[in-house]
Amino acid sequence: MTSQVLSPDIDQWPTGSSERFIHSCWQLNMMRFHAFSHECGCDIREMYDNINHRMGIKTTYMDLLCLEDDYRNKSQLMEIVRNNKQPTWLWVTNCEVLLDTAIAGWLRSILTTYYTEHIRVTFLLDSQQQYREVFRRYSAPLYSSTMALELCHR
Repeated sequence: MTSQVLSPDIDQWPTGSSERFIHSCWQLNMMRFHAFSHECGCDIREMYDNINHRMGIKTTYMDLLCLEDDYRNKSQLMEIVRNNKQPTWLWVTNCEVLLDTAIAGWLRSILTTYYTEHIRVTFLLDSQQQYREVFRRYSAPLYSSTMALELCHR
């Protein structure tokens, strides 16, 4: 499915370039990332969005503070998961919500048990403390489930 949008020759972009990184994410099935909002500003996100758009990939934001009561059945994420014909790069904001283990557990379940090859997720975090609590605490549902987003600058 995602191979339709991928370039067969990753070497056409210089090592360390944002284009090479984004194409590599799709080709190598790198699925989930984290970044700090103060380091991954609007300029970098816009650059990554533009690269994805040129590949035919949709980009969108999901604000975790806007989850509705029925988020388990009806949510922006569930719509993206169900629409597996459309590759999507998802930026997740207000990640402090993931300190609620019920929501974090639901999210982990969605991202690991459903077919999500067409989705790349980046969690935009506010602080190192938030990162440690959500992704590095052994008992947290999302423990060790992301890698650092490479922040390429032009």
